Amino acid sequence: MGFLDFIFRKPTKLENEFFGTMLFQDNGKDSLKSYFECRRHFKPSDQKIEIGIDGEITGATQKQIDFFRSIEENYLAITKVISPLIENEFRNWEEGFKINDFHKEFKPVYLGLSRCVSKPIVWQIAFESYHDRNHTFTLTMSDFDAKEIRIDG
Repeated sequence: MGFLDFIFRKPTKLENEFFGTMLFQDNGKDSLKSYFECRRHFKPSDQKIEIGIDGEITGATQKQIDFFRSIEENYLAITKVISPLIENEFRNWEEGFKINDFHKEFKPVYLGLSRCVSKPIVWQIAFESYHDRNHTFTLTMSDFDAKEIRIDG
C-alpha cells in the first residue's frame, strides 16, 4: 500500500441485518477505540437516528442489538430518569425551566453503544430541542440510570 492509498483509502463498510450499512472507523493504535457509524430507525421517535457502536471489524454483537432493543422498549422510563438532569442543567440559562412533554420538546438524534461486555452497560443518548436549537444535550447512561449530562453547541 502506497502513501496515497493509506491517506485516501475507502472506509470499510459492513452490512448488518439489524443496523443496516455500517461504516467502520478503525483506530489502528488502539482497537478498543474502533467503532462503527450507522443510521437506523428508532421506534420511540419514529425517525432515523445516528448510531455509534464500539466494536471490531466483525460488526455489532447480539448483545449490542439486544441492548438497542431494550433502549427502545424502556424509552419512556429512560426519559423520566433523564428529564430532571436536563431540567437542572437548563435552569443555568433559564430560571424555572420545566419540561412539559419530553417527547414533543426533545428529539433523540444519536445513540452511542459500548461493547456491552460488562455490567453496567455505559452508553450515550443525545437530543436536540426546540428550546435551544444551537445545542445538543448528551447524557451518559449506566444501564438505565443517567449519570452525566453534557451540552454542546
